[in-house]
Amino acid sequence: MSTDDDTLSHLPAYADHPISEQMKALVSNIVKLLNKNGPTVGATLSEWFPDVPPIELWRACYVSHKIRIRNCARYYLRYDIKRDNALRLSPSILRDFLTFSLIYLPEQAIPAVEAGTLLANKFRSISLRKLSRARQALLELAPDLQAELNAHCVVFLSGDIAYFLAHDTLRRHATLEVPVNGSDIDIVIVANNQADPAKIAAIEAQMLKIKRLYLLMPQVREELDFIVKPVERMLEQLSYRDIHEKIASKILYESYFLMGRVDIYEALMKGLEVSGTRDKIEADFETALIERQQTIRKILSLPATDSVKDSEVASLFFASQERLEFQ
Repeated sequence: MSTDDDTLSHLPAYADHPISEQMKALVSNIVKLLNKNGPTVGATLSEWFPDVPPIELWRACYVSHKIRIRNCARYYLRYDIKRDNALRLSPSILRDFLTFSLIYLPEQAIPAVEAGTLLANKFRSISLRKLSRARQALLELAPDLQAELNAHCVVFLSGDIAYFLAHDTLRRHATLEVPVNGSDIDIVIVANNQADPAKIAAIEAQMLKIKRLYLLMPQVREELDFIVKPVERMLEQLSYRDIHEKIASKILYESYFLMGRVDIYEALMKGLEVSGTRDKIEADFETALIERQQTIRKILSLPATDSVKDSEVASLFFASQERLEFQ
């Protein structure tokens, strides 16, 4: 349930809109800098034009026949309480443009392919580093708690790391006000009926300490999010009824096995299939994909100020701030 940008990138239909003189001047300036500097990511382009809103830079690149965009990401489903149907794709249109897209000229196609490969490898390397941090956190648990995980639990990752799309864009932690290195490390621990409740509680307590330590250590600065739940709870959430069950099911769908009991993991994935939830998630992904395409066309058909004011556009263009990942 992911796609590269083949269905969303520089489609001819996106360039069939009238271009104002101001937009033509912006395109001309972008072309000059691309000629001078070669293919570049959207974030660098934004640094070159600090007085131009990112949505206008995005628009200029998509409407111009002189500019090409090479996407280096895959899209996956997210749920957003700010939207009527709660569906969106990640990364957002803006994050996709700033972080995961190369802007280049037609004659720069070969260096763009080379730069695109390097960019994709960068996110893979970041993802592998964060994956290593997740393993490190689990290995910092007391030996008896590690034994409990291996005997009665399965541990898996989700989110950006599972798609090898983790990034290092700095942000501030909402509570501790410390810098955080981009994507969260999202860990799910599912325990079977034989797990010792006292040890499971101890695992949660130690993980909380490690979470705080990772945020405060200057050489780490990673946000480690985790949840521990019984297998019955995970299976119940596959009913896919409310947004919390949908998020939990989607996290399992996209998961990356980390450690513990493979048979528990296989049983959960089988439940995802048998319940019909896998099909529902994939249908929601297709809906979100269509809505994203429609939003892109809507942005290009509206004046800049109207695009920003449109709540439907804003909910897909800008990154979501909602935090409902773990229930």
